[in-house]
Amino acid sequence: MSDITPINDDYKKQLIEKAKSFGQSIVSRGLTNKKAPEETKSLRVLSCHGSDELSLPPCSDRKNSTKFENSFYCGACGCGDKKMTPLVTIVVDGKEQYSKLDFPKVSCPLKMPGFSSYIPSEEGVSENSRKKTIEDKYGVEYIKKNST
Repeated sequence: MSDITPINDDYKKQLIEKAKSFGQSIVSRGLTNKKAPEETKSLRVLSCHGSDELSLPPCSDRKNSTKFENSFYCGACGCGDKKMTPLVTIVVDGKEQYSKLDFPKVSCPLKMPGFSSYIPSEEGVSENSRKKTIEDKYGVEYIKKNST
């Protein structure tokens, strides 16, 4: 009898979707390190880090980095705490690094504003009060236009 547990189909599908999403992000960056428009990145910053002005706390899935000082990574997407995944711009060896929020195309497992996977809250019903706060501030049409 084998000690290896078989991988179920749902897990395989999730793994394939994560790999596909990561690949799309890398391709969107291109060879010239293209970055998301400032409006898009600003929405992503709100989605991940929150805002004192809006009384919006940081995402509960935002985790403190143990590898990069004063940095964070997403604990929901599965990317982990790596050089390409900080949710803030970090400096390594005196050089600013490309952050996860800089990618022209990047997904959020919570489908938050600013991300290519954004899905608006249903009218009058929101399972995510953080998303609803951002939508109320900027409007769904503006967010759709600036979520890549």
